[in-house]
Amino acid sequence: MLSVIIPSRQPEYLQKTVDDILNKAEGEIEVIVVLDGYWPETMLREDKRVRIIHQGVFHDNRGMRPAINAGVVISDGDYIMKCDEHVMFDQGFDVKLIADCEDNWVVVPRRKRLNAEDWTLIEDGRPPVDYMIIDYPYQRPYDKTCGLH
Repeated sequence: MLSVIIPSRQPEYLQKTVDDILNKAEGEIEVIVVLDGYWPETMLREDKRVRIIHQGVFHDNRGMRPAINAGVVISDGDYIMKCDEHVMFDQGFDVKLIADCEDNWVVVPRRKRLNAEDWTLIEDGRPPVDYMIIDYPYQRPYDKTCGLH
């Protein structure tokens, strides 16, 4: 089983992301949403595959790493995936991921660009992102080529 952990601080696209995961998963899956520092006005639609952790309210957020760790602690999956709260998935992403993973692997997916308003891919000629690097941001102050790319 795949456990998908979603640390969340801004719920604007959270329901779309959870729906996309549930609709496109083809194997056994659980989604663990960790609400960090807020209590939503409307809760996620109920689904037996979704669990919600409330981690602090009223701007008492603990941060992404503690949110991920809290989700992992209660997860039941043999595989764990962390994703953001504004992500669209490929059909059968879960079985594809599991088929290509070995024990103790960390996998970084290919990232494409999402138009979150209409939940479609942005096709603008730029290639997908297959990896990111971190440059020392103060190597050349005010140089936008330094930092996370």
